[in-house]
Amino acid sequence: MYGFRSVVSPALAVSILAAPIRRAAADEGHPDPRCDGVHSLASPLPEACLGVIDTDRPHQTDTPHVVPAGHVQFESAVAAVQLDRGRLLLFDDNYKFGLVSRIDLQVAFKHSEYSTTERRLLPPGPFQVRAKFNVVDERGYVPAVTLVPWIFLPLNGSQPLRGGALAFWGWELPAHLELEMNAGILLGTKPKPPAAIVLASALTYTVVGTFRVFADVYATGWDIALGTGALWAFTRAMQVDLGTYVGLSGDEPAVTPFVGFSVRR
Repeated sequence: MYGFRSVVSPALAVSILAAPIRRAAADEGHPDPRCDGVHSLASPLPEACLGVIDTDRPHQTDTPHVVPAGHVQFESAVAAVQLDRGRLLLFDDNYKFGLVSRIDLQVAFKHSEYSTTERRLLPPGPFQVRAKFNVVDERGYVPAVTLVPWIFLPLNGSQPLRGGALAFWGWELPAHLELEMNAGILLGTKPKPPAAIVLASALTYTVVGTFRVFADVYATGWDIALGTGALWAFTRAMQVDLGTYVGLSGDEPAVTPFVGFSVRR
């Protein structure tokens, strides 16, 4: 799901289709000496050192890469429709802050949900907070690895309190492919299970330039969904995307087409 999802299913080992271009200029051997060293909100990574915008959305599986230090990034599922449930979701947003090199802070929030069957607005939320700590850079067969503590704060009685820790990792592969994987555990209150394992995998393929397609599978306990779609960075700092999530089991909606937008500053 775009943005913030959760955990497990032993029968999950599928990695499917999609692409890279998630390298900062410094990782590509940029000659500017300002790209080296530690950067922060007080000393941002210079614009000349930035690569193409790198987002968690629209994949359900999230990237191990972090927002460049000193920069902010906004990722939005502008609209999504759960066709079987008659629900329109608007502005399911993720606000990301590059605090310091290798660390970012993220706040996610679903602003609006409308039930077409009940003809009323549903409560917003939950409110999600997580941080990414990049602990390993990708080198050859060694993947980029990021540790992610995560908490879901309920805004009404129907939403459970949940929290846990995950690990994200990924490789850039030959043939314009990129593989990303997530794993971890979430603990929660009712109506969710007290513990759920998270397993996810995504494959992205670069078709041409900055136009990419992807497919992934994401499991939170027995809630399992497939995702597929396309994303296009039409500038170095802006991206649009569209696609569909398909629920396979558990509490996942049957079919959810979506469209999204992301920008980095």
